Amino acid sequence: MRKRWFELSLAGMVLLAASLISCTGRRSDPGDQALAPGKEKVIEALTLFVESVQGDRFDKALSYLTLIEKRKMTEGTGMVPPLVQRQLKALRLSTLANKPGVRLAGGKLEGIHDNLPALNATPSKRTANTDAPLIP
Repeated sequence: MRKRWFELSLAGMVLLAASLISCTGRRSDPGDQALAPGKEKVIEALTLFVESVQGDRFDKALSYLTLIEKRKMTEGTGMVPPLVQRQLKALRLSTLANKPGVRLAGGKLEGIHDNLPALNATPSKRTANTDAPLIP
């Protein structure tokens, strides 16, 4: 009896899995359209750029940028300053992908520097009082 129940539940799971697999290729809304080929390339480049930034590989991230964009990011020094590193880490792929100024030029990204978030370079005024003892 127990074996029969197991066979029935296994058959049910197989049917459920098969139905889920067959549904994955369908779109729920017939109005959905695939991304334009140009947008796909921008998203692909942005993905590689953001992965490099999140992995603290700023030299690699800079390789995805146009020469002018690199100069803006490095302020002409060749190294990404700490503030710009923080700004880059605060960027989100989805935000950049929706910005009209972010585009590919000659296979390289441009327009990212203009979309860096404004982060304070100085500590906030709400920091803890360091003169007070930690234990009363």
